[in-house]
Amino acid sequence: MSTEHSATLHSATPSAQAVSDQRPALERRLDPQIRKLAVGVWTAELIGDELANISYGGRSVLRAIKAVVRDHEWRTLAPSVRDIAELKDDDGISLRIHVDYAAPGAEAKGTEAPGATPAYEGMLMLRITPATVEVSFSGRAKTAFRRNRIGLVVLHPTSEAGRDVSVVSPDGTVASGAFPTDIRPDLVFSDISSMEWADAGTAFDLGFSGDIFETEDQRNWSDGSFKTYSTPSALPIPVDVAPGDTVNQSVSIEALSIETPDNPIRESHEPAAFTVGEPAGTVPALAVSVDSPPVDPTQTPAEDSGERPQLPGLDAVLVELYEPREAWPAKLAAATREADRHGAALDVRVVSDSADGVADALTSALGGQLARVVRLGLFHPATQCTDPAAFGALKASLVEAGFSGQLLAGTRSHFTELNRWTAGGSDGSGTPVPQDADALTFSLAPQVHSTEVPHILETVPVQRLAAANAVKLGDGRPVHVGPITLKPRLHAPDEHAPGDELQDHSFAAAWTLASLAALTVDGVASATYFEAGPPRGIATAEGTLNPAGELLQKLAACKGDPVLAVAEAPVHPPAGRNPVTVYPVQSAAGLQLFLGNLSPRETTVNLTLPQESAAGTASGAASGSADVAVIGAAAGAQAHAAAAEASSPDNGVLTVTLGPWATAVVSFRA
Repeated sequence: MSTEHSATLHSATPSAQAVSDQRPALERRLDPQIRKLAVGVWTAELIGDELANISYGGRSVLRAIKAVVRDHEWRTLAPSVRDIAELKDDDGISLRIHVDYAAPGAEAKGTEAPGATPAYEGMLMLRITPATVEVSFSGRAKTAFRRNRIGLVVLHPTSEAGRDVSVVSPDGTVASGAFPTDIRPDLVFSDISSMEWADAGTAFDLGFSGDIFETEDQRNWSDGSFKTYSTPSALPIPVDVAPGDTVNQSVSIEALSIETPDNPIRESHEPAAFTVGEPAGTVPALAVSVDSPPVDPTQTPAEDSGERPQLPGLDAVLVELYEPREAWPAKLAAATREADRHGAALDVRVVSDSADGVADALTSALGGQLARVVRLGLFHPATQCTDPAAFGALKASLVEAGFSGQLLAGTRSHFTELNRWTAGGSDGSGTPVPQDADALTFSLAPQVHSTEVPHILETVPVQRLAAANAVKLGDGRPVHVGPITLKPRLHAPDEHAPGDELQDHSFAAAWTLASLAALTVDGVASATYFEAGPPRGIATAEGTLNPAGELLQKLAACKGDPVLAVAEAPVHPPAGRNPVTVYPVQSAAGLQLFLGNLSPRETTVNLTLPQESAAGTASGAASGSADVAVIGAAAGAQAHAAAAEASSPDNGVLTVTLGPWATAVVSFRA
């Protein structure tokens, strides 16, 4: 086996001492620097403090290894790399990385300035040789706080689903298991000191020291990974951390190959190619939410002046109502005004531990217009799930009040709560879905565990799996997904949900299109994206639609229209995840190709269009008569479309080039 090793940087920066990136913070987040590492047939990428995309012989082995510090409210202390030192020798590569961890909210408060004292600091030691990859972590508290977890986590790629694994416990006991195919509500593996498996002639041994580890299915929170972590869930948390308290852990993975594997190049410079086929689904109904504070009913807020653009075809405006009920009329009034703006109905989610008086309170607050509500759910504030007894009582009172909409069951939180609820509850006391529930619901947020953009992108295919699993859990009942927000909207009590700097960026539109494409599956009836206003919404503070709002405006008008199947041509050698989403919608007015680029690089794709409209479509593109609408053009997004140069105009091949994070709609009239 070759012992050749190298270290290269995706963006030119020093490979030792302090690492400095002078680009704006948002640009650094969207396009992080990547240090590529290779020793023998091992390859990996250092992105910030994370050792990512660890492969052996070109085959993915681990998604990432990183250290995390999470406080008593499960908030992750933001890491920042202070300096990196690199040492090469005849056996491999070693990196020493000094990481500071900021207290939650420090960035928002402006305390993350140079020289500010971090809440925690750590030293990561990475070592890669031809046989092993090892990561050691030494952490020390700088201030007192309460923690739920501190230490190394290992992320396994979702491609491991179905993989047989042997788990060795600290006492040497060996248990056989497998990574699950469907999303698993309980622990996958527990009491771990090492894990062993084989893949294509290579045996892998993943060992842990410094604590007892266990594995959970992070797909429950839409993460694109399984996670092995320390601090077993059976131990009581949170735990007090005093200044000077330390943690020392290490993780190592060893490969033993029967044959020397190939290490194929995974770069491809050919444009991706897609073929658009027959109808394969329909555009789900779309909704937005409102989360405004109580308003003075005698005044019309400036944001409701009617100047904001409408979203014709929007299905509903979702509003969540909490106790005390005195606030309900104002919140419902704001939601009704927003619904009237778009010609939409109301989707009401009540958070209360009792159904007593809910129907009467809603009827009174809506001036007797309970018919405005097309969907209604009731969730317990402690569990965020539907209480079966309260559900039955609410159903009876709503029937008496003449309610004719859908009554939802499930959770207002993440899919994990729905998964555990239908499995009997995380404490074993729950019950399955009420038999008279009309539909199920759950919410999505791609940044429960990681805020890094690559991890946000990996949530997209998991959303499809979660939706399909939800339909299965509900025995085929319709599923309403949402609210869908970039950051979790549920956190500590009395804490307002944070916004995200990505919300008004063209990234949000490209991600939303990919998300909707993933959720366009049989059984998903609606999807609720974001809020009506800033900072978590589809409009800016000036009242104009941001890129995500522009996209939803066009998609809302397509409610119920057929979505055509899309097949991607295989690429040799494999080039990894394609960043382009293709979402073709066919309506009486013609064909609309919604296209999004989830990449910081310009991307070109070739599209073979349906034969019945191929000639007209291709010639229309060649003559410039096709309408190309760039989402977020005012913010600098770019895209263009033309007939493929190497093709005659009548074969239906269209070439589209999308700028970084761009979304476009190419329309052809019928």
